[in-house]
Amino acid sequence: MIKYILFFVFYVFSNSVSAIESVPYIVLNDLKRIEVDEYSLWYQTESLNRNPTFEELNYLYSKAKPIASTLAASGAYLTKIKIINSNEINDIWFVNISAVYLDIGTAFWQADNGDIKPLENFGQLKSQNPKIAHSQTFSLPLKYKERGTVWIYVQAKLFATPAVLKIYNKPEFYNKQFLVNSIDSISFGVMITLALIALFVYLRTGYLVTLACAGYIGIQGVGWWTASGSFGHLLTLSSYNPVYIGIIIFPFAVASASQFTKLLFNCPRDHLRLNRVFNLLSIVCLALGMVMPFLPFIINYVISHIIAAIWIPLCIGTGVFMVTKQDFRAKYYLVGNALYGLSLTGFVLSHIYHISWDVSFEVIVQIALTVDCICILLSLAKWLQIQQQEFRRSYAISRIDPLTKIGNRFAQNEKLASLTGNYCIAFIDLDGLKKINDNLGHDEGDKILIATAEIIQKELHDLGTVFRCGGDEFIIVASVDNSKEIKTLPIMLENILLKSEKTLKTMEWKDIGLSFGIATSFESLNQSGCLSLADERMYRYKQGRRQHP
Repeated sequence: MIKYILFFVFYVFSNSVSAIESVPYIVLNDLKRIEVDEYSLWYQTESLNRNPTFEELNYLYSKAKPIASTLAASGAYLTKIKIINSNEINDIWFVNISAVYLDIGTAFWQADNGDIKPLENFGQLKSQNPKIAHSQTFSLPLKYKERGTVWIYVQAKLFATPAVLKIYNKPEFYNKQFLVNSIDSISFGVMITLALIALFVYLRTGYLVTLACAGYIGIQGVGWWTASGSFGHLLTLSSYNPVYIGIIIFPFAVASASQFTKLLFNCPRDHLRLNRVFNLLSIVCLALGMVMPFLPFIINYVISHIIAAIWIPLCIGTGVFMVTKQDFRAKYYLVGNALYGLSLTGFVLSHIYHISWDVSFEVIVQIALTVDCICILLSLAKWLQIQQQEFRRSYAISRIDPLTKIGNRFAQNEKLASLTGNYCIAFIDLDGLKKINDNLGHDEGDKILIATAEIIQKELHDLGTVFRCGGDEFIIVASVDNSKEIKTLPIMLENILLKSEKTLKTMEWKDIGLSFGIATSFESLNQSGCLSLADERMYRYKQGRRQHP
């Protein structure tokens, strides 16, 4: 009985070994792309923290254990795949591995005749062979009808997505390379350009919302650019994978986004609860961003995903809330953050479930983020437009007399301060206004003030500007280009004021008169002296009227 049992075990074991060793060849033919099933493809092995030799791979493979999937796994894995080049020409194929955070990657070709050829190293730790953004690729040159085995070794702190293998022919890979790398470059260029625009606006205006916008867009752009492997290609590091920088600076991007959202919708003034939420989130993100460089990668990975899980519903919910409040800044904010939030949600879910797409979620997120940044800048432009409108309204209110609708004393002083060259000032006092106020009421007096301002301004045409500087006092400021015109300007102003007085008297206000004094820049050292001289002459004119009515 024992003999039969041992025979059965030996039979099963022999068949299982032969099944492992008789892995079928992958035939490379006219197909553009071949995806190798990830199930039980990889074997778990020990980490070497360096690129192994072929002899080491053989030894590691003899002790390796097969696993169902690399999703959410960490450490080192290896595999070997049998391949036949069925094309009747020598050709180059490209093996693409969809591992986001790959520290070490190396490959060898073992022909069936026993020849061993090292292929390219493709790890991100030393930025080796960055053929395509957000993934790793090595080339596989094969001769006509050549067959053999590809040995692959990968090592990572975390396989956020399954390490799926895809084999591309040359035209298909170049198309994918051009598409993905173009999207990566264009997205980064657009985001950095928008960030610089926002920073320039901050330097010109001093608005903190523009600085927060620059930080939000700029940090996001740099983060995803480093996550693509592009930064490591420019700055090769031997002891640190630069792809991890994107995770470490992500909290700073969310902190900037929180402050931008808070200031964009005037939360400190209009939405106090949201203001507290955004301030708290900013403080927490800044604190986490400070300590994350000193924490293990897996902890940073979890922290960044928790921050994303908090930020996505918060920003979309804020956008929806502001739209319901008829805040038109929110329409751009909501569209952009909805696209980015949904793509980021898919990106996070791809780290939990295997989603088999030819285009990685990182590329989709970058496209959505670029659109989001454009929408963010549009919402900022809308905010600046509203600020400009409020400034103009405040400027007008502070400088326009609400009764007569002409410039007030503040506007008059600005005008006087801006005078250069030759100018003339007329100081005017409205006689008889108090009597009308006492007898007919202040409403009638207001009508006289309004009429006086309108008549004088109408008679002046483009010669000068009239201001109301007191209860019944007006100022005319007129400037000319040359000294010859200044000699005739006082006469012209005197005639205008006499004509205006006559017009007022014909409007059933016979007791109304205009006392005035006129002075020129030739008679004083500065604008203040000229105004004082005109004031003195007005009082002399008024006294002369009283003495000789």
